[in-house]
Amino acid sequence: MTHDDYMLILGSNVYADQAYTVSYRTDKNTGDKTHLFTLENCDGNLILTTEIRDENSELIAKIDKNEFIQINEKFDVQGEIEKGNGFKLTKRENGDVVFNAKITKDGYVAVSGIFYVGGKKIHITDHKVEINDTPKQTINSVNVHDTIFVGNYDITLTDDGLKF
Repeated sequence: MTHDDYMLILGSNVYADQAYTVSYRTDKNTGDKTHLFTLENCDGNLILTTEIRDENSELIAKIDKNEFIQINEKFDVQGEIEKGNGFKLTKRENGDVVFNAKITKDGYVAVSGIFYVGGKKIHITDHKVEINDTPKQTINSVNVHDTIFVGNYDITLTDDGLKF
């Protein structure tokens, strides 16, 4: 696959688009959202932008268009998204992976990580999306496990499930 073909695996679903913006809706009434990460297929590369925070909402690390900015010295970073095990942020004390973005053997982009937003813990893997340890793989109360979405680049996680 070429960089133009990278599709995103998120919570066992596959998304096909040139850019992926994943957010969490922090306020149901106003629709306010907090950006989790953006991936873009452009200029021959896969470009990542994200801020990673701890459970106290303190900034751990920032990645701006693949440029890593070390914020907290208690964490280590290794790799590049399109090589080997991808880009990985780990806790220095125990090696726990906090965030990982990589290309799978079959050419998909897989993102996994733990995001803390508005007092919520959002855990994303290529098998599940959980908010405060509760699975959120639904759209309008319909389970969307193992579904392919085309043209849905703005993915919003909510306490009720996924929104487009």
